[in-house]
Formats: sequence, C-alpha cells, structure tokens
Amino acid sequence: MTALARRDVVKGLAAGAVLLGSTIAQAQKVDAPAAPALTDKEKEIIAATAECAATGRVCLARCTDHLVAGVNMEKCQKAVMNMLAVVDAMAEVAAFRTAGAADRKAIATACAAFCRACEKACEPHAAHHEECAACMKACGRCAKACDAYAA
Repeated sequence: MTALARRDVVKGLAAGAVLLGSTIAQAQKVDAPAAPALTDKEKEIIAATAECAATGRVCLARCTDHLVAGVNMEKCQKAVMNMLAVVDAMAEVAAFRTAGAADRKAIATACAAFCRACEKACEPHAAHHEECAACMKACGRCAKACDAYAA
C-alpha cells in the first residue's frame, strides 16, 4: 500500500470516527418521553396474574404428581393448564399496555372466566392440598382483578 493510499484510509477512518462520535452525542441529547405511570387497575392485574400464574404452576405440578400415582386429578389439571395459558397472555397484554380498550376488555373477560373455571376445579381438592387451596384463592383474586380491568 502506498503512502497516499494509507493516508486516504486513515482520513476515511478519522472522518468515520468523527461522524460516529457526533451521532452518538446527538443521540444522547434526545430524551425519550417518560412512560405514563401504571394505573391502579394495571398494577392490580399485573400483580394478580403473577400470583395466579405462580400458584397455578405449583398446583399443576401437584396434579401431575397425583396422576402419576394413579389419583384422578384430570379436571383440575386441565383447568389449571388452560388458566395458565390465558393468565400468561393477560399478564403480557397488561404489561405491554399497547392493546386497545376493546381488546383489553376481551382478554380480561376471558381471563376471568378461565380463572373462575380453575377456581371451581380446585375447590374439591382445596381442603386436602395446600397447593390447590392457594391456586383456588389466587384464581378468585385474579378473576376479580380481571373484572375490574375489563370495566
């Protein structure tokens, strides 16, 4: 490489560094607008879905243990599995905060229904299994939070 070619490469690299530096400096000057604060309904639905999902996963594991041992927990297990799918979706919709009002209401209404079905399926086992009792209670709270969120 000749001296002239090296000089051109160095100049090009220097110019690129200056351009990159000014772009970074400009980007740092731009302040993103602050996200609006979570509403009380959003806080409640996010907390309720998190609790419901956590207790539901423990309940599901308990149902699976019973099924392996030959105890029929099929209704409870199916209800928990379905509830978990809908609760997880509700949690994400609430956290993302990008869905329109009609869509938020639709998923909250569906989530409340699945939580109530799970609550009902856990009820016969709640007196015998701590996991089912916790899931049943969390589903009831989540259903109420979903009703409030849908309103």
